Amino acid sequence: MSNLTQEWLNRTREQKKNLELLETRLIEESNITLNEYYVLYFLNISEEKEMRLNDLQLEIGLSQSAMSRMISRMENKNCSLIERHCCMTDRRGIYIGITKSGYLKLKSSQKIVDSIVRKFLN
Repeated sequence: MSNLTQEWLNRTREQKKNLELLETRLIEESNITLNEYYVLYFLNISEEKEMRLNDLQLEIGLSQSAMSRMISRMENKNCSLIERHCCMTDRRGIYIGITKSGYLKLKSSQKIVDSIVRKFLN
């Protein structure tokens, strides 16, 4: 096996280990999953603090059904982290926006993410 292949495998294992740690810590300390964190993150960095559901789905990388289930959970979870509304110009389009509760959850979760990512990148 080449040294590059071994290095790649080592980095892949390390990343998997850190993703699992991140998921565990977020659930234990913030009561959200890593994908829920990503939803809040992408909504918060968007200019209008909202995104079309399809665009958000592409960013997160989940199937349409998995994304819909997660969005429904997030609407009901922890005092409604997000809100959903129809596009005024295209009734087929659904927009997801971050709520104040969602922003506060993101802010508290960011500390967990930063600490783990910082260790991984160093």
